[in-house]
Amino acid sequence: MEPTTYIVLSIVWVAASSGTGFLLAVLAKRIHPSLSLVRLWLVYTILMAFLVAVVFLIGWF
Repeated sequence: MEPTTYIVLSIVWVAASSGTGFLLAVLAKRIHPSLSLVRLWLVYTILMAFLVAVVFLIGWF
């Protein structure tokens, strides 16, 4: 693949992980109002990025 493909894929990966992480954080914040939205967002963003990386690796092999 070309380097621009990797750049575009990385941008989409970060944007999708961040967006879904934020949505999951908002839902979790509604269930547990005492938790920090920023920390929830960070945790769910990392979780989503890891899951997408696993899917990419499975698809690559």
